This record gives sequence, C-alpha cells and structure tokens, in this order.
Amino acid sequence: MGKSTISLKMNRTVSLDKYAGKWVAFLGDKIVGSKKSLKSLMKEMDKKGIDEKVTVFLVPKKKERYLVV
Repeated sequence: MGKSTISLKMNRTVSLDKYAGKWVAFLGDKIVGSKKSLKSLMKEMDKKGIDEKVTVFLVPKKKERYLVV
C-alpha cells in the first residue's frame, strides 16, 4: 500500500504516515495538532488558544484501505 500524503494549498506535500490512526488539525498549510480522539484534539486546540477554524480529519491506519467520510 502507498504512503499517506496530502497536498496543501501552498503546493506542498506532507507525509501523514506518522499520524496513522490519529485525528489531525491543519491551520492553513501547517499541522497544528494531532491526537487519537477528536475530543482530545479539540481540547488541545483550546489549550493552544487557536480560535480560527481548523481543518480536521482522521488519517486512516496503515492497515485500513479506505476512509469513509
């Protein structure tokens, strides 16, 4: 199976392999947090004082073939 990557608005590609099975939050073209649960990730955003809307998604585990959204 291929590597998990994402292409960002800034024409930059980021490897997501180390985030497999975790929720990841992006602000613009930067990863601003990752946690195993969405609730924990939102708490982290609050603690960091991030008030802007972030893009959040679950990175599939390496064994998972598909992510259904």
